[in-house]
Amino acid sequence: MCRRSLPLVFAGWTVFVWGNRIANILDDGRTFSATRTLSLGFAAAVIALAVVVVIADLRGGRPSWPLSALVTATIAVWAVRVPLIVLNADHGVGFKLVHAALAAVSI
Repeated sequence: MCRRSLPLVFAGWTVFVWGNRIANILDDGRTFSATRTLSLGFAAAVIALAVVVVIADLRGGRPSWPLSALVTATIAVWAVRVPLIVLNADHGVGFKLVHAALAAVSI
């Protein structure tokens, strides 16, 4: 894979992961409104940052600041979410493994 295409692949993966997160939030009737709002806001912000990376890359520029911000946000969110998911007794092994794999691929 060409090194130049890595930001686009990362941005695409980010949109895939967080787009699915948005769909899951909207389908979950049990999520409280404050939690739902924060989760939707974060997912939308990460997707918006991925779009900025794509636009900067397609315009021929180096998407350095948006890419750095996206990488930092990705590492931070998975560093927090993976332990919370793994330690949560309400989640089954499959759920935990899927999220650990998503984190590993994302990071």
